[in-house]
Amino acid sequence: MSSKAITLGVSAFSDSAQASTLSSEARRSAKEIVGFFLEACYEGVGKAPKLLDGHDMHQVLGHVLPARFAKQDPRAKHVPAVLGAYLDYLEESEMVPEAFELRRGFESTLPEFLEVVKTGKSAHHHHAAPSKPVVHGAPKLGRNDPCSCGSGKKYKKCHGKGGGGS
Repeated sequence: MSSKAITLGVSAFSDSAQASTLSSEARRSAKEIVGFFLEACYEGVGKAPKLLDGHDMHQVLGHVLPARFAKQDPRAKHVPAVLGAYLDYLEESEMVPEAFELRRGFESTLPEFLEVVKTGKSAHHHHAAPSKPVVHGAPKLGRNDPCSCGSGKKYKKCHGKGGGGS
């Protein structure tokens, strides 16, 4: 299904008014770039481009799409213009619920994409602070310690019995 959707998507964009606004040099790479982008959407993230949000765009553009380009690939310089035109086409031809977030994710991740293709090094960064394990400050109550409820009984004879206390 996705290969058919990719082929149709590339063809539809190639025939669009938005594709005709690209420079002749960018137009020569446009089919490949849009094809790579659509593959990254359908196969990398598992969503149609019109259903992407800003986070998905970051995943596609910053993590999945760079793998489809060689280090210092000359086509990468056309990605901002080609994908910008593709997003214009997408917003005009489809209902894109998260269009604003999609565009923001695109603009904020472009530098990362260009850097990864330029250097050939993947951008491995964490998006959330790692969580630390919860450590309780109170010492563990032993069976023969006085119960913490204040009854004066040992814990094992009071609340340590398994059901409550006095």
